[in-house]
Amino acid sequence: MFTGTMARHLRRIALTTAAVAATLAAPALVGLASAAPAAASSNLYASVSLSGTLVAGHGVTGVAHIGTGQYEVTFSSNVSNCAYVATTINAYSQALQIFTAGGHLSADGVYVETKNQGGGLTNGPFNLVVDCGQPGWDYAVVGYTANLVRATTGTTLINLSPGRYDVRFPASVKKCAYLATVGDPGNALVFNPNNVYTGSSSNPDTVYIETKNQGGGLSSGIPFHLAVICRAAANVKTAVVRASGTIARGSAGTSSSRPATGQYVVTTNKTVTSCATVATRGSVNTAVPFDPATVEVVPGPAGNTIGFQVRSLLFFGGNLENESFHTAIVC
Repeated sequence: MFTGTMARHLRRIALTTAAVAATLAAPALVGLASAAPAAASSNLYASVSLSGTLVAGHGVTGVAHIGTGQYEVTFSSNVSNCAYVATTINAYSQALQIFTAGGHLSADGVYVETKNQGGGLTNGPFNLVVDCGQPGWDYAVVGYTANLVRATTGTTLINLSPGRYDVRFPASVKKCAYLATVGDPGNALVFNPNNVYTGSSSNPDTVYIETKNQGGGLSSGIPFHLAVICRAAANVKTAVVRASGTIARGSAGTSSSRPATGQYVVTTNKTVTSCATVATRGSVNTAVPFDPATVEVVPGPAGNTIGFQVRSLLFFGGNLENESFHTAIVC
């Protein structure tokens, strides 16, 4: 048993120890409180394997492999008022083409078809991005009769001539990337494989669009989905790449190169292995995207890179070609 003097001494030691511990802990707690947590992604995207397995994604509740070359990606919310852009991941000696539509199984879904360039349904891996007009994003869905079906509020459509359009948004989009996919504006099918290409207009608020058939000729009656993704978009890296491989514009910390003919690499300052990359053949300025081509995603040489293969249409030989394109890496 301790004496009164000894007990008082031990109590003083305990109080001093507790005070020191509290003093040491206080700065750590302040440091934790002042460090802002990483922003959670609100983007809707999916990377899907040839067999229909979800490889990466956000907001995805399931993927159904309905039949050969037919898939449906279901999200956790209704996406029927959005735009759907997609790009195939290289799996064959020639590029596949991809087409989108509203969900066949529910309003929460996006229906996807992958086809060879002869129009035959063919299983293929792909990346899909859904644009619902979140901050830093604009969108437009154009129908078979050159009609604006749905879009960012304040958007207008001008049908310049067969296969040529101006999509005008309510604010400047000149520093953004323009991604487009041939797609049904509702939840039907796109029976005839065709192509859509993007470019800039002399107006900073306008995206120039061309729709072409498999022979490269301008054609009307081709519906498409357009996603305009800007540097302000959260958890996204964009790049508009010249045919030479240099970057014309893009997100901070992003660069590009062309290690070989028709083969490009976009390098970012973050790991992008769990993201979905979409790309579209398009001009980097007001020049017409004259040469039709396919763009497919391939693995990059490092975790912060994405590779691309650009080829002429199979009608023109399907060879690797140096052509400009737009891309967005969505995480």
